[in-house]
Amino acid sequence: MKIYLINPKNPENFWAMRGSLNIISKHKILMQNTALLTLIALTPKDLDVEYLYCDENITPIDWDLECDLVGITGFTLQFERMGQISAGFREKGRPVAVGGIHATINPEKAETICDHLFIGEAEYTWPQFLRDWFQGQTKKVYEQKTFVDIRDSPPPDLSYIKAENYHYFSLQTSRGCPNNCEFCDVVRVTGRRYRNKSIDQIMLEAKKARAFGAETIFFSDDNFVVNRKFTIALLQEIINWNRTLDRPLSFSTQATIMIGADEEILKLLADARFSVVFLGLETINKDCLEEVNKGQMAQYDPFQVIPRISRYGIMPFIGMIVGFDHDSPAVFEEIEDFFVKTASPFVSISILNAPNHTPLYERMKREGRLVEDFQGFWHQTTNIIPKQLTPGQLDFGQKQLFKKLYEPEHFERRMIGWLKNVQYFPDLYSMRKKNLFRTVLMMKVLFHFTFRVPSSVRIMFWNILRESWRVNPRLISRAVSHLVQYWHYYDFTHNHVDIKLNQ
Repeated sequence: MKIYLINPKNPENFWAMRGSLNIISKHKILMQNTALLTLIALTPKDLDVEYLYCDENITPIDWDLECDLVGITGFTLQFERMGQISAGFREKGRPVAVGGIHATINPEKAETICDHLFIGEAEYTWPQFLRDWFQGQTKKVYEQKTFVDIRDSPPPDLSYIKAENYHYFSLQTSRGCPNNCEFCDVVRVTGRRYRNKSIDQIMLEAKKARAFGAETIFFSDDNFVVNRKFTIALLQEIINWNRTLDRPLSFSTQATIMIGADEEILKLLADARFSVVFLGLETINKDCLEEVNKGQMAQYDPFQVIPRISRYGIMPFIGMIVGFDHDSPAVFEEIEDFFVKTASPFVSISILNAPNHTPLYERMKREGRLVEDFQGFWHQTTNIIPKQLTPGQLDFGQKQLFKKLYEPEHFERRMIGWLKNVQYFPDLYSMRKKNLFRTVLMMKVLFHFTFRVPSSVRIMFWNILRESWRVNPRLISRAVSHLVQYWHYYDFTHNHVDIKLNQ
């Protein structure tokens, strides 16, 4: 049996998945698709299955490939492309299997584009499907109705990808989120009960990722610090292992704002070489938090918590949402002021949406405020009719603020503020092995920001490097790394965000 697994191309205006553009490589994207590589690892050893793998973000699809089955996964943002790929292969007589986040959340839509639909986690259903295939007894729908034991999930088979094509290697330590935010559909996919792999499993995956060339690992958990005892034990294990390496790895993850209230965790994160933590802050308005069943986060003062994270040399990447019922036209100025006061360089600003079957979707439907025929781009437009803002005000305000925040002079002010906040510098590591790649990368970055960017960006770049030296020379490499990321967001906001709208 020959199976062609495809990760669809991300939309051109999907900034979160595009990586750092082409300072390093034109073909490099953020991270690999772990789900498809895990399917390969789940294949029973006694079955004769051959896989071919295509990440369309890296290589084009081979439409003429002879195979018995095409497997496609994807997010909501990729669903249109998933449909196109499926139609193309089905026209050629190739059966198509579809699964993933969007298929699980919207099975009624996904079922129309495939021959075999996978709903929910696939640790048990994929091996069963393969056995059914060899017995000639496959079904249309395979649904995992209960949440699996995540310890039954094997390390993804990384032999099908090349490390140089990705900025990060994605690794999942847990699934499930105890929160039940009104706008979030994560709990429908992974449940509210927190489930984690064993530390031995996680370390095995990390070691395999490094063996395949990973230099940075992203822990893709929805909330990395749900189980404090487990998180502490894992971080201590990472530190112990990382210290044995000639070139220690760096890490990043995502969590709630509560992570900034725990200084023991922050110190361990810094000692383990975590450089970035994505924080789903959503809003600084307590009424907005209460509105969407996230009031438990109001106990943490973001004006205190965010600078505390920065003090440990960890970059807080802050995710904000606009369009709550309690958001007035003043919300954009309030958000900008918050980012300046907390010295938060990297931010994303989304517009509130109501995904299908979420409590917010049902509430908006009851109130007659749902745009049923929504055809927009998730997080940049909305399927909700706002309460205090017109759709035009919301759309214009979000895009205008997003662009302003990445203007060189505004970013420089926040970035220098962040540098001055850093107080903790771990003394656990010594880079014993020279890294030619890092030297070449540094030369590419310096060349890029000297000759290939607008003068305002070039001036900002050198101002930040000078300030890094003044604050602490050990911050220079971190500043360069963040400036590479900055160029990505600058390009996105200036070339992919259209703010020429009517208010």
